Amino acid sequence: MRFLAIVPLLLMFAGFGLSRFGVLPAMVGWGVVALGALLGMSVSITILVTRVRKGLPHFRVFAIVAALPLAVAVPIVVRDLSYPRINDVTTDVENPVAFVAALEALANSGRDMAFPEHFGPIVREAYPDIRPLVLDESPEHVYQRIGELAGLQSGWEIKNSDAEKLIVEGEVSTPFLRFVDDFVIRVSDQDGKARVDMRSKSRDGLVDAGANANRIRNFLAELAREF
Repeated sequence: MRFLAIVPLLLMFAGFGLSRFGVLPAMVGWGVVALGALLGMSVSITILVTRVRKGLPHFRVFAIVAALPLAVAVPIVVRDLSYPRINDVTTDVENPVAFVAALEALANSGRDMAFPEHFGPIVREAYPDIRPLVLDESPEHVYQRIGELAGLQSGWEIKNSDAEKLIVEGEVSTPFLRFVDDFVIRVSDQDGKARVDMRSKSRDGLVDAGANANRIRNFLAELAREF
């Protein structure tokens, strides 16, 4: 019984740990964590039933240990479900920036990287502050600063910098399960000013828990403070 109580916990740590160090893909790692949570629920119930039947008070500790993965996983799932069912966010839903370098990533092979048209109204309603940033600077100057600033972001890896089209593209690895998101930033001229648009898309999952919107929001706010 003691061993059974520990198995769900081991699965949870294995899922998080192996994903963190790149041994398992992020979604597989999360699946292992979910398996640990489900197994933990089953084991915990079994232990509690056994405790009642046999009158073994110390079994309650094992039930709590077995249920720990469930206590970790459920809040994450509940949080995710509170966000819109989208995994691609852009400041320009009418003319979203297209991915170029991301198409060459093995993980994106065969995927449709176009921005889903039906995501547009959802983005506008859920994230009304996700809008283009307009700066009273030359587009070339802003593009240069974007490249420098993007290179300083934790977990960001620049994959393409196009000085002619004023586009910076890369990918981001989340710090825990190592989920990878693709991003692209475009600078264009708007009445003599620099207009900055950004798009961020998750490679895995149908819900991003607001990560893409937060990435855009935080980066554009940091960029605005530079000018």
